[in-house]
Amino acid sequence: MPPLKPGDKKGPGAPEALREQLAGKRGAGYWLSLAELAQADRPLSRRGLLKLMGASLALAGLPGCSREPREHLVPYVRMPEHLVPGRPNYYASAAIVGGCAQGVLVESDLGRPIKLEGNPQHPATLGACDAIAQASVLSLYDPERSASVRHRGAIASYTECLRALQKRQAQWNANRGQGLCFVSGRITSPSVQARIDALRRRWPEARWFVHDPVDRSGVYAGSRLLLDQALEPRYRFDRVQVALALDADFMQSQPGFLRYARDFTARRRPRDGNENLARLYAVESTPSVTGANADQRYGLAYPQMEDAARQLAIALGIPVAPPRQNPLPEPWIDALAKDLQRHPGAALVVPGDQQPAAVHALAHAINHKLGAFGKTLEWIPPVAFDTGAESLAELTAAINTGAVQDLVVLDSNPVYSAAADLAFAEAFREVPWRLHWGEYFDETARLSQWHIPAAHALETWADARAYDGSVTLLQPLIQPLHGGKSALQLFAALERGVDGEALKLLQEYWQNRHRGDDFEVFWRRSLHDGLVPETAAGAVAAEPAAGWTGRLPAPRPAATGLTLQLRPDPALWDGRYANNGWLQEMPRPLTTLTWDNALLISPQLAAERDLNDGDLIELESGGRKLQVPVLALPGQPVNAVTLYLGYGRTAAGRVGDGVGVSAYQLRSSASPWALPATLAPSGGRQKLALIQLHDRIEGRDLIRATNLDSYRRNPTFAQHRPPELSLYPEDWPIKGEESEHAWGMAIDLSACIGCNACVTACQAENNIPVVGAEEVIRGHHMHWLRVDRYFPDTEPQPRTTFQPVPCMHCENAPCEYVCPVEATLHSADGLNQMVYQRCIGTRYCSQNCPYKVRRFNWFNYTNSNAAYPAQPALQNPDVTVRARGVMEKCTYCVQRITAARWDPDTPLQTACQQACPTQAIVFGDQAEAGGELNRLKALPLNYAMLEELNTRPRTTYLAAVHNPNPELKEEDS
Repeated sequence: MPPLKPGDKKGPGAPEALREQLAGKRGAGYWLSLAELAQADRPLSRRGLLKLMGASLALAGLPGCSREPREHLVPYVRMPEHLVPGRPNYYASAAIVGGCAQGVLVESDLGRPIKLEGNPQHPATLGACDAIAQASVLSLYDPERSASVRHRGAIASYTECLRALQKRQAQWNANRGQGLCFVSGRITSPSVQARIDALRRRWPEARWFVHDPVDRSGVYAGSRLLLDQALEPRYRFDRVQVALALDADFMQSQPGFLRYARDFTARRRPRDGNENLARLYAVESTPSVTGANADQRYGLAYPQMEDAARQLAIALGIPVAPPRQNPLPEPWIDALAKDLQRHPGAALVVPGDQQPAAVHALAHAINHKLGAFGKTLEWIPPVAFDTGAESLAELTAAINTGAVQDLVVLDSNPVYSAAADLAFAEAFREVPWRLHWGEYFDETARLSQWHIPAAHALETWADARAYDGSVTLLQPLIQPLHGGKSALQLFAALERGVDGEALKLLQEYWQNRHRGDDFEVFWRRSLHDGLVPETAAGAVAAEPAAGWTGRLPAPRPAATGLTLQLRPDPALWDGRYANNGWLQEMPRPLTTLTWDNALLISPQLAAERDLNDGDLIELESGGRKLQVPVLALPGQPVNAVTLYLGYGRTAAGRVGDGVGVSAYQLRSSASPWALPATLAPSGGRQKLALIQLHDRIEGRDLIRATNLDSYRRNPTFAQHRPPELSLYPEDWPIKGEESEHAWGMAIDLSACIGCNACVTACQAENNIPVVGAEEVIRGHHMHWLRVDRYFPDTEPQPRTTFQPVPCMHCENAPCEYVCPVEATLHSADGLNQMVYQRCIGTRYCSQNCPYKVRRFNWFNYTNSNAAYPAQPALQNPDVTVRARGVMEKCTYCVQRITAARWDPDTPLQTACQQACPTQAIVFGDQAEAGGELNRLKALPLNYAMLEELNTRPRTTYLAAVHNPNPELKEEDS
């Protein structure tokens, strides 16, 4: 600083004043000039304040004047046939869920598949669509799908791989395939099985193994034990009056579950005037969707299921060895047996797929005793072609003896999902030549010498069987995004060493099987309908074999200690869908847990061990240990804990890696579904990403339910006269707001099974982002629709009631009155609308909404910098993608309402309504006098949630009516 000269003034900017200002200050305080330093400690003048305010207002307008990034649009030189911008096309295809085909209609917008709906003409779906099938379109655009052939981890060309295959083929031809082994999942494709048979004829010494972590070997082993042949049960729930589920989740996980849920629920809905409702009993080891909807439920540990089956068989007069201890109370088993006997030919017992052969044999022997064969139960040939294949345990043994020289892994991931006692990963490394074919460069692919990317089901030609044996053709909706190969192309490469064309390979198979000279007509019809005609399996006559009871294993000793039960996850299944953000964030039925697989324990066990939700425990079984958080679940047996499969991935992708813990680390090949275990607190704690944190109704009349006898005595039990809260009379409907349409919705609580298919459908339709576990824990999940579940306080074996909660679209909407910019307002036809451009993010509307159905974009969840960025090619072009700071909610799928105005012949359904397997959701026009919606709203079961608040919601509910056995008292359960 310059020295002070005589005559200098000691003003604010004088050197002496500046020296005084700097005196005693230390550190790196930066300033640009002496003028800036002089102004540093001066108070802001009125003039300066006005200048700053003016500048800030001017600068505030600059973002609104900024330009969006420039995009180039290139018009078609020749417009493709049937392609009209703004109008999607629909193509029939299939989604493969649990190995079986589910018929779907794929919505394609300008060549981009963006949505899957159920095919109304397909026998497995009847227009419904489950969460896994809908989320498969997100996997199509997953940027982490395998994008190239790899050799020892390095990128290679497919030509190089074919050359390597040609060299191996020469060796296989010379030794008739000795040392060559294949391992695959379930095979339900007729054309693929034909290729496999051709390979077996060419190399007869080759061996075929099947590894499906959620296998159904007990189904076929049980039919062999009882009937002397491997057969597939096909249930006719449209004829059932009384059903018993023996640890069977036939409404959500077993083959044909969409059709079964539709058929059985249709017989349990009082809204159709049916007062003789079908009754469902459930004996289960883990609370499930099916058990939650049972009229009578009893929880038993997995090892006790066989004892329960024996107990029922004896009560019905079937001579089998009694269990060493009866697990079910005598009043319960007596009432069940009498109820089944009262309905010969209309009763059915369904064993769970994961139950051992003895339980299947006992259950179907009971069905035969009840006259179910040919009526409520039909036997068909196995849907899967691999019922006689060898197991992964036998493959591991063969590797360890040096009998395997070449191993081809087809769409399976045994390195991750093999039982821990097999040590398959170590054995796999010892195979001299290893090839993997799959959609992801997963755990098994990384240990393979060759990896070939598989095409997605929406990218290629294929075929597959449904639960009833009917065949669906899969057709591509888009060119393979990553150069993947179909199963038929892979087998052509293995057989001929050449790259075949998927369409020609599929047509070649069906041309050889089609009779007649009209193949082109047959082909186009099959593609259009989504179903190959006359391919459903015919029923097979079957009777119990003589002496079958002598082949039953001896009754098990009474179980002691704690049992660990392993189950497929309702969303991730066996782990193959771990990299799908929609499924990771889908609330699991009953637990509402996302992004984790907590150990499910009973509330009684939690109290005994002083455990709270999220406490970390050390779970030990067979000398192997795992640290996992706990979650108390009503209805869980006291002596059993449950852990879901599909988590703990290390090579799934950025979404699925490191989520949860791998239950396969504790699994045993000898007992894959239940094993003894111990648990001990570890002292840690983990936050769980739960959706429904508040389970108590707090005296509010949210759920209205009763039993059938009470409903018959008082059909108007759901009608509660709300208090008059207004001092002035209100015109209804409001004058001046009449419209041609009056949209509304009715949700039947008797039909809702809580499967959450509607939640995923809403997410796919409305461009709802994935936010991740951290945001869910903060309460920032973005689903427009939630399914709340409530347990009664008094019942030890609780019956769960589910309640889907979308926006109510209130006539007197509390959200509309508090918005300072009128971003939320009411339309003439009854919709509570959101104007995204107006929203300034005050969140007053959310705070004033008594139903808590509004979602706020705390961050930009969709752009490329988000934790889980949205894929632009997948987004619905008819729905706005919301930005940060904007409130959003259910719109009754207003884009579909708008589209229906231009095409009135198209049935108008919301996304949730269209996906629902049980038709619990009905949307329509209240202005249509004879419409189905008005019929339902006129029923005495109809009520409005929180109607005492005078919000007058357009979304109402039909109260639930259960049908418990009046002979059973609460204490008997």
